Parts: sequence; structure tokens; C-alpha cells
Amino acid sequence: MALVVSTGAFLALDVGAQAQPRAAGSPLVNETFTQATAPDFTGVGSACLTGAPAAALPGPGDHPLGGCPEGVGPVPPPNGAPHGYLRLTDASNDQSGAVLYNNALPANQGIDVTFDQWQYGSTTPAHPADGISFFLVNGDGALTHPGAFGGSLGYAQKLPDDDPTATFLPGVDRGYLGVGLDVLGNYFGDWEHRGNGCATRSPAGTGFRVPGPGANMVTVRGPGDGTEGYCFLTATTSNFTTTGPWPSTLPGQLQGPLTALPPGATPAQAEAALEPSRRRVHVELTPSPSPVLTVSVDFNDGTGSHEVLSTPAPQPVPPTYKFGFAGSTGGFTDVHLIRNVVVSSNQPLPQLNLVKQVRQPLPGDLVAGSQVPYDFVVTNSGTTNITGLAVTDPKVGPVSCPRTTLASGQTVTCTATYTVTAADVTHGSIDNTATATGTSNGQTVTSPPSSQSVPIERPAGITVEKKAQTPGPYSVGQTVTFTYDVSNTGGAELTDVHVIDDHVDGITCDSTTLAPAESPGDSTTCSGTYTITAADGTAGSVTNTATAAGTADGQTITSPQTQLTLPVGAPHIKLKKRVITRGPYKVGTKVQYSYTVTNTGSTTLHDVLVSDDRVASITCDTTTLAPGASTTCHGTYTISQADANACKKTRAGGSGKGCAVTNVAVAAGTDPQGNQIASEPATVTITLSNARPPHHKPPHKKPPHHKPPHQKSYGQDGTDSLKQL
Repeated sequence: MALVVSTGAFLALDVGAQAQPRAAGSPLVNETFTQATAPDFTGVGSACLTGAPAAALPGPGDHPLGGCPEGVGPVPPPNGAPHGYLRLTDASNDQSGAVLYNNALPANQGIDVTFDQWQYGSTTPAHPADGISFFLVNGDGALTHPGAFGGSLGYAQKLPDDDPTATFLPGVDRGYLGVGLDVLGNYFGDWEHRGNGCATRSPAGTGFRVPGPGANMVTVRGPGDGTEGYCFLTATTSNFTTTGPWPSTLPGQLQGPLTALPPGATPAQAEAALEPSRRRVHVELTPSPSPVLTVSVDFNDGTGSHEVLSTPAPQPVPPTYKFGFAGSTGGFTDVHLIRNVVVSSNQPLPQLNLVKQVRQPLPGDLVAGSQVPYDFVVTNSGTTNITGLAVTDPKVGPVSCPRTTLASGQTVTCTATYTVTAADVTHGSIDNTATATGTSNGQTVTSPPSSQSVPIERPAGITVEKKAQTPGPYSVGQTVTFTYDVSNTGGAELTDVHVIDDHVDGITCDSTTLAPAESPGDSTTCSGTYTITAADGTAGSVTNTATAAGTADGQTITSPQTQLTLPVGAPHIKLKKRVITRGPYKVGTKVQYSYTVTNTGSTTLHDVLVSDDRVASITCDTTTLAPGASTTCHGTYTISQADANACKKTRAGGSGKGCAVTNVAVAAGTDPQGNQIASEPATVTITLSNARPPHHKPPHKKPPHHKPPHQKSYGQDGTDSLKQL
């Protein structure tokens, strides 16, 4: 039956005092949602303010909070400030709305949240829907969207109707805690894959149940991200077995009695009519190291607030919180309203409080050169303004704050970016401490220090180095022993460590488990043997390739390949030598020689050189020769007087011709086993011109004789002497 009252009665009704901050804590947020704006909150979907002038909704997604359109059901009238409400949904079907507070709040002294909620006016009164959630997320990331709606209440994940062909809808990013004020009851159950991946499941299991298994119940779900987690933690029921029903232990009804407003009700009249349907909720979370979550509800029935739930809170507790509210309808409906949100710390904060945190998500694995973004959440918990606000972090460097004056009760987030160094990687973490300072009433105020250690986890890694333990030279039929030095170069333990070689079978390792790399990394030695085949002899060498592998966190980690080539057969080197400089050659002539060195074997040669018994310095174009390759070497020799003198000694009587100068050269190289291979000697000879010394011929005495008559006579030049007569 509709609640109808006279205008005069509206004025006489007590509409309820606004929620006040708890005396024990420090105030952080106070938003009534009674005015036309709420600038610190972002609206999602159907969320709007009835205190603002009527307006069309901007559609799905995020938007600034503005006015509401005309609604279905007994909704407060528009343009109602200062009697307005945050309207998450009206009573139409398939509505979903949320508000998000995307500003980090300190968590080091716990948190207390008080708010008023209304769920009423269903057009399907037998089954009102769905409920309202209050959720906390880790404040080190951006809060830009809620989770899935329906039975997930804008916090948890959801596979619609458990249809495997449907799109899996994620929960809120980096969720920490979701308190469901569940009128319909599906938030209690794990149907539609709520709690996906959780070891502990809802008592109601994963099946679909009609009606919902946890009607008129407060249910708490824990941390989650994406489509994993958001596990059932506890609920206000007397039955935690897997056999239903699961009756609620709440001492009152979450849903209010109002079903209609009188036609033309003013905002103030609507406020009075809505008062009996108001339920004040208090969520208290104590600080670490043993955080406890307590939920209390005032059912507005004159009996005061009732503690309905208390349970250990999930750990670890985030360094900061962000929060939101969400509500939705489906085939069943209700109007969902929020008012008087007051947030404070659970215990008093210092006058100037600082919480330093790394902003998420980080850019993958941290290596030298990675950029790490930091947030510094600063709160003025004193009663006076703080000016000259600054944050100092000696390791990170300059910190930028959006304002330098902080009003009493105000929180601001300052930022900085740090570049990871090689020293950080070696150390395995980034460790730093920051402080905030300012001036209050002429006195310097300094926050307690806030420290953080960011681990640098090296990804799993493995390397292998292969060696031949059997010395060469190698021949067909010879058995060669290989060893493999395997090292864990990553930050995870490796199990099932083994080596695969394309030529060697039966490789065994001293250890098959390697601890994470420290300095130096954990390592083991593996070994195996191979017998050289006739095919290897024909090829002149054998090359085998090896990799090492191990398992880390269920994944196979494989090393880069390593190769080793062994020569099979004798290496060989050949030398050809020739003279480049043309004659004539004499004392002082610089004679250039060219040496052609060829690797005529089947083994690569290194440190190739040429030695010449006369040429002191010989250079080669290259000193490494693959099989069949050649190089040219160069040297110069200057003919000396000693060469000429040597010619004098060896000259027998002198012939008027030059004498020979011969030099001998040898080429050499080193095979892969370190053996030096030499060529056959190569010689070349040049002839010195005019090398004989001058001498005098004794005068020739012609003996007297008598020419016979008619005999020819010749001169010394061989001509016929008769021709001279």
C-alpha cells in the first residue's frame, strides 16, 4: 500500500540528521549529494543528482554527475537542492548506475564510511532488485569503471547467464572489498562465475537459484581483478552449509516501505516521505596488522544501529583506498538512492600524513631504464591550513604537487617518476623514503616518513655453455666427451633442468633444480658423449647444437642455442711467394714480395702469419681462413751491401753476369685445438746486376810466329782480319 501523508505532516517529520565523522578518526570526505553538483565524484550509467535541474542522461559510460530525467517509480523530483539525492537507478527495468571516487585516501590508519541508502518503490514487489554495493579498491590504480552489474552489484565479475558464448564481464579493477546490501540475493551466490578461480566458494554454490539464495542479506566479497577473484568471504546468514535455505540474520529489512509519492510532491515533501525507507550503513575497517571489517546498519526503526557483521579483513591491506557505490535493476526493480557519505580514518592521522605508493599498472618487468611512477598521498589532518606544502624523496628526485596549500581535512596526490638504474637491478629492489613538510600557524609541520620497497623480479632465464673435454685432432670412430655448464639467470627457481643436443644422447646433469640467480647465479654441469662418424670425416667437421631447458612456475624456459664445431681430419696450409718489384736489382733497391696463403684443409685456421728469412715484417690481409679460403700477405726487403759481398765470395772467376739472392718463407696458422700448422717452404730468387768487382786483365803477349802462306787471320772481336787489309 502506498504511503500517503498530508503536506502538513511532511513539515513535522524528522528527515534524519546528516551522518557525522567519527570522533576517533580524521575526516577525509563529506558529500551529502543533496545539492546540484558533486564535483569529486564521477557518474556511470544511470547515476544522476535529483538536486540538479532535470536533464537527459548522457548514456552509458563515465560522465560528470548532472540532473536526472523523469523516472519510473516514486523517485524524488528534479531540481530538488538542498533536498536532493544521488539516484543510482529508478524503478525501470535494466538500469545500472554507479559513482566513483577516484582520489586516493590514506589506509595506514584504517577507514570508516557512513552513508544513507534507500531501496524501495519496486514495480515488481514480489521480487525487488537488485541491491546496492559499497566497494573499496586499491588506491594505487585508476578507478574508472565499476564491475559487472546484476547479481554482481557493480563489484564482481560475471559471465551472463553462465552462457559460454557470452562475453565475460570483468569486476572492478584491483578490487579489495565489496559490501553488498543485497535485497534480491544473487550476490550471495557464485552463479555466473562470481568468485571465478577462488578456492573457497559461496555456500550456495555456482548454480542458478530462484529466488536468489541470499535475499535481504549483507554479503562481503574479497579482492579481485578482471575475471579472477572477488571470492565470497562471509554474509549475514545462520547457515554456511551447502544445503539451503540460507536465512538472513538481519534484524530488519534493507528495503524500505515507500511504494508511491503523492502527485506533485515537492522535493521537501518527497524527502519527508522517503525518511522511513532510509537505512544508515556504517562500514568500519581497522588498520593493519590485523584488520577487521565491521558492518552496522540502522534500520530506522527506533532501535538504533546494529552490528550485523564482523570478520577479519583481507591481507595485505592496500596503502590507499578509492571507493564507489553501485546499484542496478533487471527483470525485477527498485529505486536506489544514496546520501550523506562521510569518510574518515578509523584512527587519528598525524597532523600531516604521507603515504607513498607506486602507481599501477607498472610498465612490465622492471629493468634498467624503466620508468616507475610514484604517487605521494598527503593529508592535512589538523585544524588549520598548511602552506608551502612540499614532498622530499632523495632517491626519486623532484616531486610535483598540484597545490602547495592544503586546507584542513583535505587530501592531495603529488607525483614523481623514477628511472630504474643498473644498481637497483643488482640490488633486486628500489628502496626509498619520503617526507612531506609545510607550515601551519608559522610552525613547520613534518609528516612521519613513508618508505617503500619495490621488488625488481627478474624474469625466469637459463643459459648453457658447451665445451669439448676430449682434445683433438679428431678422427672417425673417436668418442668425444662434451660438458654443458647450465646457469639459472632469472628470478625464479628452475626444476626439471636438462640439456638437448642434436648429436648427443643420454646427457646427464649433476642437479636438475637450480635456485633463483643471486650473484653468481646457481648452476650445474651436464655431460654426454658422441662418436665421430664416417659422414663427419667426409664433411671434414661435425657441428652440434645444444639448448638447456627448465620449468619455472609451470612454464618451460629455454636457453639460447649454443654451437660447437670440431674439425675431423688434418688441417693444411699452402704458401706461394712472388716478387712484385721489377729489376734491375742492386744495393739499396727495396724489393716488394707478395705471399698467397691458402687453407687447403678442412679446418678453420686462426692467427695466420708468414715468416721469411730475409723479410723482417710481413702483414696479411686477414689472419683467419676458413677451409678453401686464401689471403695475401705483404713484405719488403732492401738489398744490402752484405748481399753484394756474399755474391763476391761465391763468385768463381766472374762471368760478367749478376748473382742470385734467394730467400725462404713459411706460412703458419693455428687450428681450433690450438695446434700450429706450417706450410712447405716457398722460395724466390732475384739476380743482382753488376755485382762483380772491377779487375785488370794482364797484357797479352803474342808469341812470334810465322803465318803460313794463304792463312786467314781474325781480330779479338771475332771479325775476319782479312777484311781489314
